[in-house]
Amino acid sequence: MDNFRIDLFKYGLKSSVPDTKKTMDSYSIDGIKPFECLLSESMRSVNDLQMESDKLIQRLATGDVDDISEVVLASSRAEVAMRMLMEIRNKLLEAYQQISRIQG
Repeated sequence: MDNFRIDLFKYGLKSSVPDTKKTMDSYSIDGIKPFECLLSESMRSVNDLQMESDKLIQRLATGDVDDISEVVLASSRAEVAMRMLMEIRNKLLEAYQQISRIQG
């Protein structure tokens, strides 16, 4: 599962949308967050799920996990979240390509 990990710092998301809630609220307009913020938060949560899954797998390998169902659930959550994020990305790219064809 290491190959599915998203490195947010590599893609520059850390600098474009800060971590603190106070500054995140400054992006909102009438209490509604912009799409960029929602997408960044989603990517962070997927990354967190992947990291949690990796930690549990490492703990399982060293014998520190008593209940294997924790590891299976964490891995499943991370996999589903990653698939959902990839589908969102695919739909966004498809919409962008359609708009480009209309304008071209």
